[in-house]
Amino acid sequence: MRSLRLWLCLSSVLLSVSVLGYNFSYHGWTISGADDVSAVEGASAVLPCTFTHPPTDHILTGSVLWHKRKSGAESVVFNCTYPGPARSRCDEVTQEAGGSRLRFAGNFTQRDVSIMVERLSREDDGAMYRCQVDLNIGPFHTVVPTRLTVRSPGGNFSVVTGTEGASATLLCVYPPPPLKHTPLAFTWMRKDPYRHIVTFRPQADGSWAAENGATRFELVGNPERGNASTRIKQLSVQDSHDYLCLVQIKKPDSKHLHNIHPPFIHQYQRELRLRVTPVTQVAPIVILSIPLGLKTLALLVMYFIYCSSKLRFGRD
Repeated sequence: MRSLRLWLCLSSVLLSVSVLGYNFSYHGWTISGADDVSAVEGASAVLPCTFTHPPTDHILTGSVLWHKRKSGAESVVFNCTYPGPARSRCDEVTQEAGGSRLRFAGNFTQRDVSIMVERLSREDDGAMYRCQVDLNIGPFHTVVPTRLTVRSPGGNFSVVTGTEGASATLLCVYPPPPLKHTPLAFTWMRKDPYRHIVTFRPQADGSWAAENGATRFELVGNPERGNASTRIKQLSVQDSHDYLCLVQIKKPDSKHLHNIHPPFIHQYQRELRLRVTPVTQVAPIVILSIPLGLKTLALLVMYFIYCSSKLRFGRD
């Protein structure tokens, strides 16, 4: 079994979700997240949290905890342990104190300890979440909590249908960014299993482009106006899944706490379901299924009719 030797720095960390929010650094540690996450009632929301740590020769073990504060009271609502490199994802050994609505959405070996809150209700609105990482080389936690905002559905959760080989538009509509708020990126994630699909970023000429040359995806909306809808081409049956659209909006610069580096991010999230119908196989020509004797008889009849017609026309 290969040992997990961790010589990580910021430039070498691979994240399952690109998080452009604030990061807090201290004594070789960093931890990043979004200070606001907005989703709709009945859907799901991902609370992002990624980290790095000082270089070490130790085999990493530890635990991940998420704290929730609502109405002045704070409690641990998610707690999972990571026993070492034999387990690559924390959710394989998860112990949830917050019930079945919370599940691990990150990848511990990639320093992503994000969680997902499912089946959102209005009671979730206004809750503050804080991420904590306790490792055998030391503990670290977020200083700026993530505020969860739950809005009414407003028709944003939808089912999109398409046909195999054709195209379909994945809808992602959200409130237009306020003045001095700038869209930085938006990402499409497959919900279960939670997996990155494509990320779009603005270009110098004002257009938006998909990272890594993803040609199956085309932006058809205008993110500056609250629309990041995307067309997916060459559909396959394997594309039938639930998807999350994560839109990262940069807030205006303001004064920050010591060792906390901007930008601060409001992350809008929308969910939809894509169902792809397979193309039915064209039925073979009926005559091919006729037994050989009947085919011969049919040809003889056709030949007789043809000859009779020629004789009749000849007499005329």
